[in-house]
Amino acid sequence: MDEGFAVLRRCRALTGSAGDSEAGILIDIYESDALLKTARFADAAGAARRGLQEARQAGLEDFWNTAILTANAAEALVAQGRTAEAGELVDPLTEETPTADHWLVHLYRVEIDLLRGDIEAAGRRQQQIRDLIGHVANFDRSREAAQRTADLALWAKRPDEALAVVQQTAAQIEGSQWGIFCGRPLTAGMRACADLAELARAHRDESAAEAAEAVGDALAAAAAEMTINPFADHRFVAAAAAERATWDAERARLAGCSDPVAWSAAVKAWADLRWPHRAGYAGWRHAEALLDEGRTREAAAALRAAAEAAEGHAPLLAEIRKLARRARIPLGAVCRPAPGTAPAGYGLTDRELVVLRLLAAGLTNAQIGAELFISPKTASVHVTGILRKLGVSGRVQAAALAERVGLLNDEQPEAGQQQI
Repeated sequence: MDEGFAVLRRCRALTGSAGDSEAGILIDIYESDALLKTARFADAAGAARRGLQEARQAGLEDFWNTAILTANAAEALVAQGRTAEAGELVDPLTEETPTADHWLVHLYRVEIDLLRGDIEAAGRRQQQIRDLIGHVANFDRSREAAQRTADLALWAKRPDEALAVVQQTAAQIEGSQWGIFCGRPLTAGMRACADLAELARAHRDESAAEAAEAVGDALAAAAAEMTINPFADHRFVAAAAAERATWDAERARLAGCSDPVAWSAAVKAWADLRWPHRAGYAGWRHAEALLDEGRTREAAAALRAAAEAAEGHAPLLAEIRKLARRARIPLGAVCRPAPGTAPAGYGLTDRELVVLRLLAAGLTNAQIGAELFISPKTASVHVTGILRKLGVSGRVQAAALAERVGLLNDEQPEAGQQQI
């Protein structure tokens, strides 16, 4: 590692003395990429921006390698949670549709749009890129594209699509030198399996839950059999330990028992890398697991820390706020679920559905009673009946299950709803 960076420094000095801007840009690509893989994000952004400045001075703005440098700079900024700065860098270069020389920058625009919460725009641009380039021969670039495709599908709540992308990527890894860099897409695949299992359990579809677990087990077996372990500690892959911690926590969630200890380890691993959005995701899951065990005070602290880390990641922040609302943890503005059609199958009456939506908004029994002009005792009876019909033991679990199966999708009441 030390020798490698020393060689890059010597090369950079030579390109500078020779006045060779194209070679200098190439060295800045290698250096910023190496710094990204070793989680030195601020240094990576600096190296990439230095190369971009040289490219502008040499009139090489349309050079393919300049697009790679822009992508590296954007990746470094996003990893630091600096979504707005990444957008300022990428937006002016992605106003038109993707081209063969600039599709890589558009790929990072997909991620930036996702982080801003514009999932629809991210999906449109992603399809434009797919139509333009089709299959990417370079596996490292293909891996990056697959990762962002999977991330978009996960936050769009399409875990089946994310899983299909990851399975295709995993099939290409065996025997490849790039396997060491594939911890992140594999972890995304395990998250997709866990999401599918949770959704199946919420619908009381045991066969679908067992199928999701079987796919997760197969993915784990494939990872274990890879020539190069994607979760092994390696100095050139700084995120390996954090990916491994997240992978382990997702596997526990897949099995139906989300583990606060496992998620706490993942939070720490990502925080140690100063990778806020990944720490924020783990923190959200950590708080969920704590609430499932009735540890509300600890969950409140975990959720507030997750919210702070999630700044600049709109979809994650929305999920954190939903959870905070249900648990009545003061956090921020309430985020409403999107409108849709609620499924049948739980035997809830119309009145119970209204109570459920107020419960999910974080209202107490007394507040529900005041909202519906009934006594707190009557509201309590409704809540008890709802918990029994949903097969859960607490209000937070009821709200989480109700969202998964679409019971909250009708417009929620305005009056009396507290902003927290």
